[in-house]
Amino acid sequence: MKKILTYISFILAFSSCKSLVTDIDIPYSDRLVVQCFLSPQDTLIEVSVTQTAPVIGDIVEGAERYPNIPNATVVLSDGQKSVTIPYLSKQLPSSYDADGEYVYTTRARYYLSTKNFPIITGKTYSLRISAPNFPSVQSSCSIPVKVVAEKNISATQEILAGTDRRGNPISYPSIGVKFVDIPNEESFYSVGQFFYQKGTYKDASSNTKLRINWTTKYEYIADKGQENQTLLAQAFDLKSYNNWGTFGGTGNNGGGGGPNGGGQGGNNLSVTPTEKYVEIYVANTDKAYYYYNTAIDKIRKANGNPFAEPVLTYSNIENGLGVMAGYNQSRIVVKVP
Repeated sequence: MKKILTYISFILAFSSCKSLVTDIDIPYSDRLVVQCFLSPQDTLIEVSVTQTAPVIGDIVEGAERYPNIPNATVVLSDGQKSVTIPYLSKQLPSSYDADGEYVYTTRARYYLSTKNFPIITGKTYSLRISAPNFPSVQSSCSIPVKVVAEKNISATQEILAGTDRRGNPISYPSIGVKFVDIPNEESFYSVGQFFYQKGTYKDASSNTKLRINWTTKYEYIADKGQENQTLLAQAFDLKSYNNWGTFGGTGNNGGGGGPNGGGQGGNNLSVTPTEKYVEIYVANTDKAYYYYNTAIDKIRKANGNPFAEPVLTYSNIENGLGVMAGYNQSRIVVKVP
């Protein structure tokens, strides 16, 4: 815990007197913070319920600054049927390790299988949440009906030139994604690219083992000013994976998590590449999804820059903060040479 004191100097009009204020009582009340994204393609509904944290006064450092609220009542409705979503701890795959095995992370959230409550395009869903000592919150979203057809998504592959950290010339692959805008309506898109590089190697007992590298990229695009046209995502830079002959250990930081992965394989591990491909997702989203994620993206890109302009995070949670949003997506897979 640390105490933050705010000092404000007031210059009084028509006076040279200055007063130093060392303790200000600013009204503050805790509110619920909600995050919920709904899609017909998902198999699991996940609702995150946490609480706000003050930026002045007593501040708890670390993950406990935004603790989960485990005793909330979370009710999801499609206008005809309502269901209470339970608070559960689940082991969910979050990445791969260096040997191609899933890495599972325990997460406690409000979870519900879509087998018990399907998410259907065109429907409007509402969320009502109450918890002791918090004002009740609510929100709603509609699932977009239209989706970008797979045939209208294409990927271009290029070998780009650049330099490494020492200034030496290198070449590396990149992926650019194009897709046709959904015609005659205002549209917002999320483009996700997941690059995987797989290979095999021999362990100390001459057993064949699998090794995986992976990395991701997200981009958010609105069709304003380019309606009914072909939209282009920024090139997905794969230069961190230009060393196709070996990867793992210090050679290419192998393992889950992309170029910053675990590197669990040791040094000088000889791997025979077997497969390289990119999974591309193009989602037609509602406004809330787009506005919320573009704000979060700007905050991440600022990366603690003290000169970055402040970003107002979008929220559509009544009496609270956060977002409830819907999307409908298509997926293609592109092999990388």
